[in-house]
Amino acid sequence: MYKIYLKQAVKMLKQNKFISIVTITGTALAIMMIMVIVVTDAIKNVDIAPEINRNNTFYVKRYTKKHKDESKRGMWQSTPDYNLYKNYLSGFKTPEYTTAVDKAWSGNRYMIKKDNADERFLAEIRMVDAAYWKVMSFSFVEGKAFTEEDFASGIRNVVISENLAKKVFGNKEALGKSMELDFNTYKVVGIVKNVSQTFTYGYGEAYIPYTSKNGYENRSYHILYLLKDKKDIVSLIEEIEIGQRKFDSADSEWNITFHGPNSHRQTLMNETRDMKPDEKTTNRKMIFIFCVLLLIPAVNLSSFSMSQIKRRIEEIGVRKAFGAKKYIILIQILFENLITTCVGGIIGLVLSYFIVLWLKEWLLDIGTESTIPIHALMSFPVLLGVFAACFILNLLSAGIPAYRASKANIVDSINKKNM
Repeated sequence: MYKIYLKQAVKMLKQNKFISIVTITGTALAIMMIMVIVVTDAIKNVDIAPEINRNNTFYVKRYTKKHKDESKRGMWQSTPDYNLYKNYLSGFKTPEYTTAVDKAWSGNRYMIKKDNADERFLAEIRMVDAAYWKVMSFSFVEGKAFTEEDFASGIRNVVISENLAKKVFGNKEALGKSMELDFNTYKVVGIVKNVSQTFTYGYGEAYIPYTSKNGYENRSYHILYLLKDKKDIVSLIEEIEIGQRKFDSADSEWNITFHGPNSHRQTLMNETRDMKPDEKTTNRKMIFIFCVLLLIPAVNLSSFSMSQIKRRIEEIGVRKAFGAKKYIILIQILFENLITTCVGGIIGLVLSYFIVLWLKEWLLDIGTESTIPIHALMSFPVLLGVFAACFILNLLSAGIPAYRASKANIVDSINKKNM
C-alpha cells in the first residue's frame, strides 16, 4: 500500500513542478534554520570522543566568598585554585573519577622549540592530572598517558597530538624523544589523534602534568566529576556541601559557596553572581524559537497543500464512493506530503552543515582553521531532530487540508464543493 502512495507522491511532484519546487524550497529553508540550532547544540553537548562522558560529568568551576561579618558586605567570585580543590573538592566517594583541569584566564599557549632547529612557535598546552585520562577518551596512536606516579612526582612527561609531533619532529619518530616546552625539557610518552577546538576540555596540542609547572598551586582549575549514574548527583551535592561547611568552620573571615555541580549543558550557560544557570528557561526559549520557525513556513506551505488537494478532490470523492475509509485517505495524503517534506528536510540538513561549517567561528567560538568531527555532525540526536522537524512540519502544513478533504461529503467532493 505504501509503495503505491510513494509512486503517487513522485507523480504529484512531477505533475506540479512549480508547486513542488516552492514546497521543497520552503521546507528546506525551515529545516535548515532549525537544524543549524540542533547541530550546533549537538556538537556542544552530546557525548563525542574525547569528551565521551559529557552526560555523566558534572562541573564546579566557580565559587563565591562572602564576609562572615554582614556589616562589611564583602563578596567576590573566582575560579578554585589547587588548594581549594585539594582540601575541599576532592577525595569524594560518590564520583567514579575526579579531575582538575587547568583553566588559565589568559589561555595556555606556550613556546615550543622545533627539533634540531632554533625555530620556536606557540602551541595550546593542556595541564591536567592522571585522572583526566579516565574522564576523557583519547585515541592513542603511539604510547600511553602519563601515570598517577608521574603526576605525583612532577616528572616532565608530555602527551602530544599528531599535528604537533609533525611540527616538532617532522617525519621522524617522536615517541620517547625529548622536546623543549616553555624552555623546559619534556619526554614524549604518548601521541594522540588531533582534537578539534570544539571540545572545551578535550582540546589541546600537548598535555602535561600541572605538577611539572612551578606555581601550579596558585593556578585556576575547573573540577570535573564523572559519575557512574546521574542519580548519584544528590550524593555529590551533599559531599560538596560538606566541603563548604569544612571551609566555613576553618576560615574566620569568609563563608564560601561552590557553584555546582552543574551538568555539561549548564556549564555552557552564563552564570550571574551565585545564581545557578536556569536550564528550564533556556529550554523554553529554544522551544519557542522552534515553534516560530516551524509555524511560519507551515502557514505558507498549507496554502500549497490545499491547492494540491483541491486538484484531487474528485479522486478522493470517487474513492470514498467505493468504500475508502476517512482515515485511509487522511493517512495517504499525509504520507504523500511527508515524502515531499522529507526531500526538503534532507536538503535542509545538508544546507545546515554548510552553514555550520561556514559560520563555525561565530556559532561555536572556535578558530577558522579548526575542524569539526564528522561523527559530531552525523550524531543520532541530529538525525532524530531532522525526522521530528519534518514530521511536525508535515502535520502543520498538510494536516488541516487533509482532514477537511477526508471529512468532505462524497457528492460535494465529486462536484468540487465546500473545499
